[in-house]
Amino acid sequence: MAAPAARPFDSRLRNVVVFVAIVWGVATTFVAFDMVALRGVDLVQAYPALFGDMALSRVVTRSTSCEVRPGDTPARGAPAVDAGEARVGAWLLGVSVGRDALLRQYAGNNVQALDQLGAGRSALADRLGVSAPAVFRVEQMANANIEFRAFVEQDPGSTAHDLAVTLSPQACELFKLGALWGYSEMIRPALPGERAVFAMEIRHHALRAEVPEPLWSPMMQRVPAEAKSEDVITQMTTLTNGVTTYLGGVESRK
Repeated sequence: MAAPAARPFDSRLRNVVVFVAIVWGVATTFVAFDMVALRGVDLVQAYPALFGDMALSRVVTRSTSCEVRPGDTPARGAPAVDAGEARVGAWLLGVSVGRDALLRQYAGNNVQALDQLGAGRSALADRLGVSAPAVFRVEQMANANIEFRAFVEQDPGSTAHDLAVTLSPQACELFKLGALWGYSEMIRPALPGERAVFAMEIRHHALRAEVPEPLWSPMMQRVPAEAKSEDVITQMTTLTNGVTTYLGGVESRK
């Protein structure tokens, strides 16, 4: 009499086993796909010269903020800066925007110091004859990096485009490079074993701004996994100062 009851139980057990096998199979497939995808991205970043802009978002590759269109004229006339000051100013204006964007995410209500730095950016923008940069405020912390990349490329304050029109497209590229760099340098000490957050975007804008590769290529490399944060900060300070020094003295090397 027990045999007939066993068959439904065996059938249900087989169904459970099959269901679990399917679930694990699907899960394993997604895990494997994710690992392959991550390795693929890492491969592209490891060999950027080979893969070009393949890893870049369309928000970067389709941005037009550095294009000067017919009829574009400087909003404030010619600024009182020479070529070297223009390059350094555009770069440092961007670096400040990037640092502010990262710091403001963790400043809470203590934003007085950041607002004072913002006043300094406004003064620099005025000297360069362009609009003061907009302030980045993250909407979803989990998407902060994505939101900031879009913020830089979409240019809500028109600062990047103003730089292109008033100074040069190179100045616009330097501003974007600086913004992505400043954000990356602030978070880099907390990410041992990783490349800069915006490594590929930094490469993209550095090439367009004609910044020599040795000055920015370390951002494409992984920070040693055992690196101490103070050592990374020292390295970043050296790299940032190196770019600044180069931009201020391009003519003297020609």
